[in-house]
Amino acid sequence: MPVVNIKKTENYVYALWQIEENLELLLKKLEATSEELIEINNITHLNRKKQNITARLLLNHLSMTKVKLSYSKHGAPYCPNFKHISISHSKNYCTLITSTQNVGIDIQYQKNNIKELQKKFINTIERSSLTNQHDTKALHLIWCAKEAIYKTLNNPLCSLKEDIYILTLGRKTRAYYKYGTSQCVQYEIEHDKFKNYFIAIATEIS
Repeated sequence: MPVVNIKKTENYVYALWQIEENLELLLKKLEATSEELIEINNITHLNRKKQNITARLLLNHLSMTKVKLSYSKHGAPYCPNFKHISISHSKNYCTLITSTQNVGIDIQYQKNNIKELQKKFINTIERSSLTNQHDTKALHLIWCAKEAIYKTLNNPLCSLKEDIYILTLGRKTRAYYKYGTSQCVQYEIEHDKFKNYFIAIATEIS
């Protein structure tokens, strides 16, 4: 089982899987139920199908038993065995986190065109605070952090650029999601790096 990393803290557990197997081997590992097979076969893209199976395998691995993975109407994953879960995948890696707190995780492969993409997720407040607007590492960290927060919201109308703000950037990053005219949700972000992949974990601060 190619679980390449597992991290446990008092707040969460997350695991990272490198997808090396073909579809047939992944299905064999999963021992899919008829319901799971229907859901998996409804996915047409091969890589997305493999990512979906891998997420189920990771959830079973962390549960130490076979469990059911479901999705809300907006695509947010949930499982009755855990209060909160979050899933992310990029290229041939899949990561999943479980927690008793509202948590989101995101993994992104390092992109060469991140400087061109920044206009889609960097707002004016963040741009003014960047000491170097061409710092590709900082841009990846912000992008990952915002995606991780987005996954806690179950709100497809949220704008990464206009509704999510990164206050401080570092190994411990502070951020918030603003909704309405004055209300906001605070987050603490933890960053990690694995090979050419950036990982962000967003935890809602109660």
